[in-house]
Amino acid sequence: MVFALPLFGQQDIHDIYSLEYSKKIIYDLSDTGFNGREAGTKWGKKSAAYVKREFQKAGYDVCVQKISDAELDATIGNPKNKVYPKMMRNVIAVMPGRDLHRYVVVGAHYDHLGNTEAGIHPGADDNASGIATILTLAKMVKASGITPEYTLVFCAWDGEEKGLLGSKYYVQRWFDNREEGDSICCYINFDMVGRSDNTDIPSATFAWNDNYPFLLDICKEAQNDIPQPFNVMYDRRTGDGKGGSDYAPFSAHDIPFIAWMEDELHVDYHKPTDTPDKIHWEKHRKLTILSYEVLVRLLKK
Repeated sequence: MVFALPLFGQQDIHDIYSLEYSKKIIYDLSDTGFNGREAGTKWGKKSAAYVKREFQKAGYDVCVQKISDAELDATIGNPKNKVYPKMMRNVIAVMPGRDLHRYVVVGAHYDHLGNTEAGIHPGADDNASGIATILTLAKMVKASGITPEYTLVFCAWDGEEKGLLGSKYYVQRWFDNREEGDSICCYINFDMVGRSDNTDIPSATFAWNDNYPFLLDICKEAQNDIPQPFNVMYDRRTGDGKGGSDYAPFSAHDIPFIAWMEDELHVDYHKPTDTPDKIHWEKHRKLTILSYEVLVRLLKK
């Protein structure tokens, strides 16, 4: 399995990470003009359009997967008699690989809680931080000149806060419509990756499906190639479909997954106080660089 020669050295690729760009994405999505990014609202639609434009600026072909309440009900069912949003939108950007039937999927949800009695929920860490990460990864991969062995798919999910709706729909539709030989080789998720309990030595949690120990090996190897100090907290999971973020629908189908998440659940979780001024920017930079090193290893595995 061969990559095209990269255009940049390793350090140059790491320098694609831009504090200015990450701040722009997180501050923009946290702005009151997005009114908390609730799925199924006009602000959710506005958020999807914003993310789509950013992927397009990075040079990707992008589509918006529109999901009606009727399609949700038909595809994933309605076991709890929920009232689904009338329309949601997953934003999907694709880089074709040498193999068009095998995929590495990278995702983060862009929706949040909207405007409640408590006020507007900015959702800076949850999960503008994850969206900033996948947008930067998209820029890094594109700039590297890599021709991946597998097709790379970036997904910005809608409806995570309402029960992982966007990712559940995507996974089920993919299985219902896949062609012979199609497979998802790995899924990587980012949710709440902008804060750290330890400001001196920033940390992140790396959860993985322990049916696939190579995932742990890749991360430990990649740690040698990133700026230090940075602490990775390893959280062994089983592929049982359980979990509170968008890796769970992939896990339910025994797809190898990596879930990057917070080191500790902070006091601003699901509150109007989850604001961008509290982001630990050095943690976000190092986590993005580490996840890039993990990703490129997966793309050539």
